[in-house]
Amino acid sequence: MKIDIYTVILVVLPTLVIALVCYFSIQAMIKKELLKQKYNLLKSNQKEILPLKLQAYERFTLLLDRISLDKLLVRISPSGEDKNAYKNLLIATIDQEFEHNLTQQIYISDECWKTILTAKNTMISQLHSLSVKEGISDATAYRNEGIAQFPSSESATNVAQAYVRSEVSLLF
Repeated sequence: MKIDIYTVILVVLPTLVIALVCYFSIQAMIKKELLKQKYNLLKSNQKEILPLKLQAYERFTLLLDRISLDKLLVRISPSGEDKNAYKNLLIATIDQEFEHNLTQQIYISDECWKTILTAKNTMISQLHSLSVKEGISDATAYRNEGIAQFPSSESATNVAQAYVRSEVSLLF
């Protein structure tokens, strides 16, 4: 029995084409299904993560408000006359507020985190520069000069709060 090569090609070639079409069709359906599952997973995660992100932004906004010098100096009164002890109390308060919210950084962008960190460090730097200013001899004078020198409208914390608000607006 002699098999003609053309007959084999006529039988095998359509079978091969059908097999390839089936293979690529199944691959496309699998890829589409995986993308759909990935989308659904991201969507469900978003529902769970969004409230946590918003809470983090809220906490950082509150942190920035609490460490702004105009509000910090009004909220915390000097307990004695030593301006350095008062300055150290204010810095410790800033550090404590900051450390209390430290874990929330995982929910915000790196740029937002850097902005908040810069605001915190700027507040501490301003407290240090105020303590070496001429004419400030005691804690009460230090406080009064700080309130007069650092109005809230020009504060680094206000810049950081504006950045936080801009990031939150991107979520919606």
